[in-house]
Amino acid sequence: MHLFPSTKIFVSFGSFEIAWYAVLILTGALCAYLLCQRTMKKWGYAPEVLDDYVVPMLFIGILGARAWYVIFEWQYYSQHMNEIVAIWNGGLAIHGGLIAGFIFSLFFFKKRKISFLRMFDLIMPTVLLAQAFGRWGNFMNQEAYGGIVPESFFAHYPAFIKNQMFIDGAYRMPTFLFESVCNLLGFLFITCIFRKYWYRRRGDCGFMYMVWYGITRFVIEGMRTDSLMVLGLRTAQLVSLALMIVGCLGLMGVFHKAFHWKKKPVVLFDLDGTLIDSQQLVFETFRRVFKELKPDYELSNEELYTFFGPTLEVTFSKYFPEDQVQSIIDRYQMINKSLHKELLKEIPHAKEMLEGLKKENIQCAVVSNKRIEVVKRGLKQSGLDVYFDVVLGKENLPEPKPSASGLIEACNLLHTSHDDCIYVGDNVADIVAAKNMAAYSVGFSVDEKQREALKGAKPCKVIDDLMQLIPLCKEDHIWSDNTIW
Repeated sequence: MHLFPSTKIFVSFGSFEIAWYAVLILTGALCAYLLCQRTMKKWGYAPEVLDDYVVPMLFIGILGARAWYVIFEWQYYSQHMNEIVAIWNGGLAIHGGLIAGFIFSLFFFKKRKISFLRMFDLIMPTVLLAQAFGRWGNFMNQEAYGGIVPESFFAHYPAFIKNQMFIDGAYRMPTFLFESVCNLLGFLFITCIFRKYWYRRRGDCGFMYMVWYGITRFVIEGMRTDSLMVLGLRTAQLVSLALMIVGCLGLMGVFHKAFHWKKKPVVLFDLDGTLIDSQQLVFETFRRVFKELKPDYELSNEELYTFFGPTLEVTFSKYFPEDQVQSIIDRYQMINKSLHKELLKEIPHAKEMLEGLKKENIQCAVVSNKRIEVVKRGLKQSGLDVYFDVVLGKENLPEPKPSASGLIEACNLLHTSHDDCIYVGDNVADIVAAKNMAAYSVGFSVDEKQREALKGAKPCKVIDDLMQLIPLCKEDHIWSDNTIW
């Protein structure tokens, strides 16, 4: 084994060689993959989604980049057919890779029922980072350089760059470096600044990539001496101009209007305190349980409020030995059931709100930590059961809230993605559950004290009347939490 046998080769094993070009491209792709996987996890997607995407995407992207290069250098490759596959010698045109990758991505995410525009926003900024690495592959291959410059041009450059830019008896402008730096700056700008201050519509980060890279490549391509040409024009500048135009139109919202990209959200609800007013019922049930089984302990109102959200197992395990918890839960359920008709009430305007969402053809579901039998009983007694085809209780959830797994399962059962999803709840655990899949979280309560607690969890919106959901769903929103990347 020989490490770094030449400037082009990273390592060689006899006649088998691994080029720096391949190492740097794969390093850039790995960095992009890791960043995307980190965000996909925050958005509630299984790692397998990106794993299934990235390998064929990398292959198709490289194939497209090579095909583009060979097509515009066909005069040479038609005489050297055996070199068409020799990508380790360089010769990948990023625009060909982008076009091939774009087409593959459209089909892949449509098949998976995942928002293409959301993935466009996620992936494209990381492509800039990958391209920044890839340009150093060009450096190692002594390509993607500019015109002749005097030796003094490199007075403030590291010696290894100066030496590698001595090509065909003259020093060359390191345009690879200019583009690498611009790509890195573009990645930092989109991920750290643009997302925070100017992101308004799905696709905006992807369109900003097109504008940034289009301008970068257009300017730097004019400095290069090895451009691909068509009819006497630089193909990269023509494509870059198209990228800039499409990107600007996208940022202006032209495509959203033309192709009706505005989506209706799926609306998921918690039950207690959100659709039915069970506060008195729950408080009285807990008081009777404690009076019967822990008579020396007096529950405070502050403690009673904390019982909303966690499962009964979690709540009772704080006060009773573990081996008694299940029997205490059974007793709780019996008392609760006996008090249902007397103390359970519909939240004001719940029925009118659900009727309004139904008229807008908005899909709805219920996701609660309560047992399914209790959930269905509460919905039926309040007359709200007719509005839901999907109702999930504790037994149906892969994990209880604040895990987002139940919300994701509800979307699956509604045969839709969770990319455009609102979750409405009355306690902090509900808001955290929504944030655990980056859904659009709505905190609801008619209780001022509870609303203040909800605001501390930083939901996307806080409301005090369920009827406010109807106009909210009609607004032109990105139905996810845009602070979570």
